[in-house]
Amino acid sequence: MLKQKLINYFKKRFRIYSLTEFVNRKKRSIVRLFYKKKYSIDELMNHIRGLGISEGDTVLVHSSWNEFYNYTGTINEFIDGLLNIIGPKGTLLMPSYPFLRKKDSIFDIKRTPTEAGIIAETFRHYPGVKRSINMHSVCALGLNAEYLTAEHFFSETCWDEKSPYYKLANLNGKVLSFGLGKYFVGTIMHCADSILKDEVAYFSLFFKEKKEAKFKLDDKVITHNYFTSSADFKYEFSDRSHSRVINKYYDKTKFKRTKLSNLTINVYEANYFINKTIALGRKGIVVYTFPDPKKYF
Repeated sequence: MLKQKLINYFKKRFRIYSLTEFVNRKKRSIVRLFYKKKYSIDELMNHIRGLGISEGDTVLVHSSWNEFYNYTGTINEFIDGLLNIIGPKGTLLMPSYPFLRKKDSIFDIKRTPTEAGIIAETFRHYPGVKRSINMHSVCALGLNAEYLTAEHFFSETCWDEKSPYYKLANLNGKVLSFGLGKYFVGTIMHCADSILKDEVAYFSLFFKEKKEAKFKLDDKVITHNYFTSSADFKYEFSDRSHSRVINKYYDKTKFKRTKLSNLTINVYEANYFINKTIALGRKGIVVYTFPDPKKYF
């Protein structure tokens, strides 16, 4: 693809490892000129409560620490604040997919850091946190942590019925995001791909290759085979494609949003989103810009 070749040349020429991060960094440098109001941990937690997060909730958190530049507290205060809101009967989750430098690296469940950001990496070290054994691992702490993480090793894909992402729907869980845009959805959108892969030819494209992953648990190494996209297949989507689909087909009252200084904070119900995305997927309505669903429906 000519477009991809141009992108790769641009990235190599200007030493840009992530085009998305480069664009976000430039946007952030401009936004910081306008948003300078500082806010405390108490103000942040009040906004989270205002979005309906309460005691007993199961919450998956996606975050960008780079967007917390007007926050006066610490990462630990932020995590502790979330845990205090949901209480002992709640469960907090964060993505913890591994940062592996080499293709044949072994994923050490206890020691391999996550690539999901510094907030998720800090949470991974909390006492009692359980980390699922999967290449799209999740960390969880709370009442339902064992239920959410225990079967992830047996997932045929990373996001099927045995995954923590899909199980959120069974628990009426919520997805909470910080600093990631107006209609950020996150990894949970891949649940629909996984559920429909054997039913709809379009989604089978995402799972053409079977790979082996190696995990280190204490003093032993175990392997797991799972389906993923082939090496020459790269799907594409954007913030615009997300917004276009959500604005047109979803009940936007299910997406609650607020803003504190520069920080966007969003929450949506996992059960509604997963089921709606599956229903739309059967009609060929997706957030992906490539591959083009029109060729398959």
